[in-house]
Amino acid sequence: NSEQELDELWSARRECYYSVRFYRDALKQFGRHDSVYISDVCVPLSRLAQCIEETEQDFASEQIPCLICAHISDGNFHCMVPYQANEWPRVHAVEKRMLARAVAMGGAVSGEHGVGVGKMDAIVLEHGPEHMELQRSIKRALDPLNIMNPGKIFHTSPHVVPADESSHALQSKL
Repeated sequence: NSEQELDELWSARRECYYSVRFYRDALKQFGRHDSVYISDVCVPLSRLAQCIEETEQDFASEQIPCLICAHISDGNFHCMVPYQANEWPRVHAVEKRMLARAVAMGGAVSGEHGVGVGKMDAIVLEHGPEHMELQRSIKRALDPLNIMNPGKIFHTSPHVVPADESSHALQSKL
């Protein structure tokens, strides 16, 4: 557990993002100017391989490249997705399926990224509408003027999540 070993571990993690940037930059020679979307989920270790495999297959079926980095020991993996603006609806749809898959496997919609803003609707899948309403009630009691992190973690008014096929199955599970 030397400082050098810790630096090497963090370096490897940072290099994942730079690898995606390099991949994206390499695509420019073919006239592509991609953005990179980053998302993550966390699942029990016993389900990690299955979740990664199904997620990779899902991205491949949409013909969307996805580079996965993980800190496997805690069940958290990150998808770094180079995409063009016209591909965003498909990227978002695959991410929604990935989030639903993680929750269905007993996991979480995030180990680190996006819960504050990007995954507000997805945490309803994970925790259920009653739990989210309880959190909103606590937020209103402690912050009636909504000045502490407004618009973060959850919507301050009840929000209806569209009942698509995956959320319906998860809603009934919750």
